[in-house]
Amino acid sequence: MALNSESSCSYSCCVGMDMLNGYGFMKPYGYQSLIMDVAERHLRQFGLGVDNLIKKGMSWVLVSSSVEILEPVRAEIALNARTWHSEQNRLTFRRELCFTDTSGRPVFNAATFSVLMDINERKIIRPDRADIEIGEANSEFLIEASPNLRSKCEMQPCDRRRIYPCCIDRLGHTNNCRYPEFAYDALTENEISRLGGLRRMDVYFKNELKQGDSFTVRRSAPEVLSGELFIDGINDESGKQSFICRMLFA
Repeated sequence: MALNSESSCSYSCCVGMDMLNGYGFMKPYGYQSLIMDVAERHLRQFGLGVDNLIKKGMSWVLVSSSVEILEPVRAEIALNARTWHSEQNRLTFRRELCFTDTSGRPVFNAATFSVLMDINERKIIRPDRADIEIGEANSEFLIEASPNLRSKCEMQPCDRRRIYPCCIDRLGHTNNCRYPEFAYDALTENEISRLGGLRRMDVYFKNELKQGDSFTVRRSAPEVLSGELFIDGINDESGKQSFICRMLFA
């Protein structure tokens, strides 16, 4: 079944206690978790979920995820979500997600960029050469977003981490929801206490982290209470940038 009339689909979801920090604000992980849960539930309806694609030897792999926060989440609340694919180029597939409270008031919007990957060869597959039916894109964009990060700034090491088995998902690499957790752990206590001021988060997934990998976490500034903060991870063995997270505080 092709991805047609997607935006008519609606999904209920809930902000759980684990998604809130000790100050009552939604953690970055919470946004990413809700985005991925809704996207997977939606794609499953159209025969494009994880189980269906793995049988064909492929899977969607996230390139980037962007969130614009309109109303800071401060409680365990019920949400409604809609999602649709809005753009497709030669390799990249863009998806929009809109989350509202039960009264219909917008809470946050998101956009993701994904590619199809051959899970055995670890190579990108062109969607038009894959044995799946995607359908026409609905070119309604909720936020400005790009799969490429153009800003560069000086980064300073702040922590060293290792990938343990709990981080690994069904595709054999670190699940995308873990990266916002790595970025969150690099925040200062003052930044954590002011997370209600987070207005945007972009996470770019650059190179896979696998079980046993160690990586160095870096920050662009010692502390940011307003403006931009960049946090990334550098694989200690390869020296490659694994991810970079941009946070924008009001």
